[in-house]
Amino acid sequence: MSGQDQLVAFLERVRTDDQLQQRLAEHRVELWGDSHLPLDIDLDAVIALAADLGFGFDRADVVACQCRQLERFSSFEMENAVVASRYLARLQLQIERGGRPEPPINYYRG
Repeated sequence: MSGQDQLVAFLERVRTDDQLQQRLAEHRVELWGDSHLPLDIDLDAVIALAADLGFGFDRADVVACQCRQLERFSSFEMENAVVASRYLARLQLQIERGGRPEPPINYYRG
């Protein structure tokens, strides 16, 4: 299992283990994602605790998971921007055509 997979497995364990959540409370565990750790916590302490529990990941794995999450978020936002742009264009068409409706379109395909 890769270090990134180990990180995800650790996060799953944290979500289901109340005692572990209490041990990690100072690291704002309630704000952690499903597949990444925030970068503004004491990563060394969290990584050491995870290692004590048998999970093997390092800072590079944490950063890689954070980058993957940011890439997914960015793609999601870009898709939303495209949808909004197409919807605004459709509104403009309605205004220019005197309010006559256009046939439905798929905003994700153009």
